[in-house]
Amino acid sequence: MHRGDLRVWTEDWDGVPVIGAEGEIDLGTIDQIRSATSELVRSKPARLIFDLRQVSYIDSSGLGILVGARKHLGHEPELVTVITDHPAVLQALSLTGLDRVLRVLREPATAAASAPATNGVAKGRTRAHKLDRPHAG
Repeated sequence: MHRGDLRVWTEDWDGVPVIGAEGEIDLGTIDQIRSATSELVRSKPARLIFDLRQVSYIDSSGLGILVGARKHLGHEPELVTVITDHPAVLQALSLTGLDRVLRVLREPATAAASAPATNGVAKGRTRAHKLDRPHAG
């Protein structure tokens, strides 16, 4: 995967929708994750998980997607879970205070309490969404 690329997919972890992403989430790649989020939020799930463990960067447009999902689902932090252990993503969530209004976890196994999965492995259907931008450089 080249710098500036983003791959997005959706999964189902025992009835809880999951949006997974790999790459960088920024203004140039936001349409793909926005589309996947809008589609899932329209189905009015009880909870939503963003698996961002393979995301190396997220800007304000990506953070806005997380905020928008929470607004659509309700005001309880546990309604939207973000799974990441990448320092840049954790820092963005912390600096903006989103780590206090979203449930942020470093491991998917911990998410099992609110979104059951078998040993952190997603079960069910998976759909891939891919957006490749030309390599800048």
